Formats: sequence, structure tokens, C-alpha cells
Amino acid sequence: MINIINESFKHGNNFEIGSFCVIEEDVVVGNNVTIGNNVVIKSGCRIGDGTQIDHFVLLKNNTIIGENTFIDSYFRSSGDNKIGNNVTLRFGSTIARFVIVKDGAFIAPNVMTIYSRHTGEKVPGTIIGKNAHIGTAAVLGPGVEIGDNVVIGSQAFVSKDCLEEGIYVGVPAKKIRDL
Repeated sequence: MINIINESFKHGNNFEIGSFCVIEEDVVVGNNVTIGNNVVIKSGCRIGDGTQIDHFVLLKNNTIIGENTFIDSYFRSSGDNKIGNNVTLRFGSTIARFVIVKDGAFIAPNVMTIYSRHTGEKVPGTIIGKNAHIGTAAVLGPGVEIGDNVVIGSQAFVSKDCLEEGIYVGVPAKKIRDL
């Protein structure tokens, strides 16, 4: 097992880590956390109790993850994110800078959030609500808000807020029915 772990790293009880991981300074991990192989955790990250991080994951600076969250292989965060409790982040998804994922959200494989417009203007503030479900390969445009209990269909492109409970599909995403 070859890992590069900064001496300031702190972890709780029952912490397990795979091989070929990098953990930078000022990282704090809670109790009962498992980290797979080839994981990079940049400075200032916080990981709550009971969280499982699979293989080939990149958490950039100041990513905050709540308790009992599952992070699948090849997930990437761009940093300065807040991910709640009981969240599932599936294979290959990317969470851009300043995105908030609230408790109980499910992010399917290959979901992408975007932090800037085609002009290069940076637009922080994307929010994924409590118990929202974002379908496979959906793209959430910069600065949009997904409401609590909203379902975004697979391969949808969300360019405007989807606040009202319901199912949204298409390019651009539109509400097609209530839950």
C-alpha cells in the first residue's frame, strides 16, 4: 500500500483506506469511513461519519460531505461544494464549484453540473434539493436550482430552475407531470 498522506490529516475510528491515495493538508474524516484505491482528497475537505468513497475519486479543495453518503467510482468535485447526508453520487458524475447537494439526493451516473456560461462568466449557486433524483447523463446548467423531491430525467438539460415537485425531461428540461 503506497499512499501520500499529509501529517495534518485527521480521521475517526474504523477508518479504512485503499492504495495509491493522496490526502492533502487540513482534511478531516469522520468515523466508519471507507476510502477506495486511487482517491485524491485535496486541502480543506471534510467527510462525515459512515461515508463510503469508491475508487478513482477526486475531491478538490473544500468539498464538504455529510454523513452516510455513497460516492461511486470516478466521481469528481471541482471544490467548494457542500454535499449533504444520505446522498448517493454515482459513477462518473461531476459536481462543479459552489454546488450544494441537499440531504437524500440521488445523482445518477455521468451527471454533469456546469459552473460557467459559454461566455466564460462564472455562475455559482447551483442547488440540488432534498430527495431530488437526477437521471443518468443529465446536465445541470450554471446557477440553476432543483427543488426538493424533483425528478430530472435521463439526458435532460436543465437551463432554468425546476422548483415545483414533478418530473422534468428534455432539452431544455420541462415539467411533464406531477409526482
